[in-house]
Amino acid sequence: MKVIIIGGVAAGMSAASKLKRLDDQATIKVYEKGEDLSYSGCGMPYYLGDIVTDEQRLIARTKEDFEAQGIEVYLNHEVISVNHKEKTVTIRNLETNKEIIDTYDKLLIGTGTYANRTNTPGSEKVNVYVLNQLEDMRALKPVIDKAKSVAVIGGGYIGIEVAENLAHKGIKVDIIELAPQLLTVYDKAIAQKAQEALEQKGVKVHLNEKLLKYDLENNKTIITTDKTNYEVDVIIEAIGVRPNTAFLKDTGMEMLRNGAIVINDKCETNLKDIYAAGDCAAYHHLIKNELAYVPLGTHANKTGRIVAENMVGLDSKFNGIVGSNIIKVTDLAFAKTGIGIDEAKRLNLDYDYVDVTAKNQTGYYPGAKSIFMRIVYEKSTGILKGAQLVGEKGVSDRINIMALAITKSLTAKEFSQLDFAYAPPFSPVWDPLQVATNQIKV
Repeated sequence: MKVIIIGGVAAGMSAASKLKRLDDQATIKVYEKGEDLSYSGCGMPYYLGDIVTDEQRLIARTKEDFEAQGIEVYLNHEVISVNHKEKTVTIRNLETNKEIIDTYDKLLIGTGTYANRTNTPGSEKVNVYVLNQLEDMRALKPVIDKAKSVAVIGGGYIGIEVAENLAHKGIKVDIIELAPQLLTVYDKAIAQKAQEALEQKGVKVHLNEKLLKYDLENNKTIITTDKTNYEVDVIIEAIGVRPNTAFLKDTGMEMLRNGAIVINDKCETNLKDIYAAGDCAAYHHLIKNELAYVPLGTHANKTGRIVAENMVGLDSKFNGIVGSNIIKVTDLAFAKTGIGIDEAKRLNLDYDYVDVTAKNQTGYYPGAKSIFMRIVYEKSTGILKGAQLVGEKGVSDRINIMALAITKSLTAKEFSQLDFAYAPPFSPVWDPLQVATNQIKV
């Protein structure tokens, strides 16, 4: 079996490694447009903030590691077209500009994303950067190390992580966000807590503000919005990403409007022997019961593995997602799984919620911290549908517990009776999550 994998980061290399373990006779070729493989994009803001000081720590495995495993890797090779009828791909060597055609028995598309740009008038004049790949990070790091003021355009995950890391370095940071809140996937009340945490660390947050133009005056970048002007050294645009799938537009492959590839639970596309995985694909959302675009490394690694298993006939399935995520905002962890009450209202779902604040451990044991919890549930059944947590300690493990409960459609009553471990340094007799679900009466 000859397999071509387009894209060499999370999904692609997870699939390549698993496939080689399952079938050591398989011929596996990986074509990667960039110069890096198998790295943690999520660690890039922490490298900019000098929390992670060695770039190599972000790279899980190198080209040489994969080649030692028997996997052929071609860096700086961009796949520019796919012919599913002939089972061929056309590849451009970006170093020589020569094009070659290769054949496959099975094909995996794991091309990830590209960063959205505002294309604000004047963008070509000034220092505007994005942070989506290691190449972006390398270009940005020396500039950031010299900067005294930075404007971050966008208040989502990357924008906030970049902002807090730059503030950690003592850089003056302004976040400019078009929406009326940060972290738009969270309820507005929760996002407000994130804004307050950032502002306490000196980050200035500007909401409901529209970019008008960029300009350069006396080596200073000038940002003009519909409210005011900003003078900064550097602009970082962090307004989200889109699937990197434009090269597939003439193949007949089924995609969402944003270009995310539609796949089934075996990660198969609508084209025979072509699979997709990672940030270029859409996944079934178990709560909304629809396809959703949620680009995260967790899904990428899982689906890459599943593709490999299905290529050798193991009939593995990826059932879907509930949208679990967590982000560090200064000293706090913000985490969410399922859907929020604001989103439920927009979808006209008959859901309700409870807000509860409790200690992460027994109050008398030193170091206890408060956790804020918002639990969303279906009013008619009490089935748990969403959770949002904020706190200094004990958030990450509890959001994962809620993700499991929501995935398995537990009711609040069932959840309240789960047998959780207890000891004063770790949890109260009633875990904070059970304190919250005990407030749900159906």
